[in-house]
Amino acid sequence: MRTMAATRRIFPWLIILGCGLVFALSQTGAAQGGPAATIPPAAEIPLFHDDLGYDSLAPAIERSVHYLGQLPGGKTFALCGKEYSADWLSESLLAFQRLIEENPSPQALTAILKKEFTLCQANGSGAGHRIFLTGYFEPLFKASLSKTAIYRYPLYRQPSDLLFTSGAKGKEKKTGRLENGGLVPYFTRAEIEKGQLLAGQELVWLADPLEAFILHVQGSGQIQLADGSLRRVQFAAKNGHEYRSIGRLLVEKGLMRREEATMPGIVRYLKDHPEEQEAVLHHNDSFIFFRWGDAGGAGPLGCLGEPLTPGRSVALDQDCFPPGSLAFLTSRKPIVNAAGEIIGWEPLSRFVLNQDSGSAITGPGRLDLFWGGGSYAEAAAGNLRHPGTLYFLVKNK
Repeated sequence: MRTMAATRRIFPWLIILGCGLVFALSQTGAAQGGPAATIPPAAEIPLFHDDLGYDSLAPAIERSVHYLGQLPGGKTFALCGKEYSADWLSESLLAFQRLIEENPSPQALTAILKKEFTLCQANGSGAGHRIFLTGYFEPLFKASLSKTAIYRYPLYRQPSDLLFTSGAKGKEKKTGRLENGGLVPYFTRAEIEKGQLLAGQELVWLADPLEAFILHVQGSGQIQLADGSLRRVQFAAKNGHEYRSIGRLLVEKGLMRREEATMPGIVRYLKDHPEEQEAVLHHNDSFIFFRWGDAGGAGPLGCLGEPLTPGRSVALDQDCFPPGSLAFLTSRKPIVNAAGEIIGWEPLSRFVLNQDSGSAITGPGRLDLFWGGGSYAEAAAGNLRHPGTLYFLVKNK
């Protein structure tokens, strides 16, 4: 994974998350610029105080263990300067689970982890290797299974002509469609929507194009039908075009200040300027296709194919850090009043699991925290843009 300094600057809340498949590659650290994580001085290791309590960790750990158990026994990953098998990463999670079942104090847990686990810090680009932290959530919108006068804006299924190359060794995987016997780029967002190129492939219809936009950003969500039933829409695929930030576009045009380019700020701007919506949204060529998920399940699926756990699942660059691995995150979280307004910030410190990925989550210096659903999750995901630290933990051999 490359550092933030090596990637293009983006407005980090605008992240397209989720992936239909994850390819568990042998990890070699950062693709450029050295290892993804290094062992810090003992004096810099934080107190492992979990602000959520230990109970909510169990399901997240179980999902990582389940994922790792599906991998070939010889699969290995690089972490903290060593190679670890998927089996050992799983055993590390189970050993950690046994520790927290005793409900140790933060001081006692920190002492045990320093003795029995290897700890290393993600190499972010900020001072002190700090990472840049953003958030995402699962929105809920009303929708219809058929087009009506109110519900006119579709989410589309994955089209049959969308193709993916396997990517031979040393070659980048490609996405496109066949034309005259060769692979060409798939249609852009503007081409799809202006040309109605996917007519008949609609999965569900929404009442507001900005609701469709938010679902494209978040990668999944729940919809409520007229009979009151809930269904989940889940990321299926994307068209292969590089993501282009509309927040950055609005700032560069002088229409917004950088600090205003949060999700609530941009949505508010587009609602106030409906005549600009189409041109602004079409600036981003990337386009997401959806499938039905399980609305009654434990949560939306991350790119490991496992349900995400609110407050515990994070999206990282899967080419930098082992999928399913355990880490400890510190940053800040919002304080929200009854009206859903952020009135302050307080420390965030908790154990998290690497269980998702995102188009804009590249390099060891980027992390996206899944907040779940509801008004607090929406406020946190829309406004979180803070530095933080991330420490990985793996049991000593």
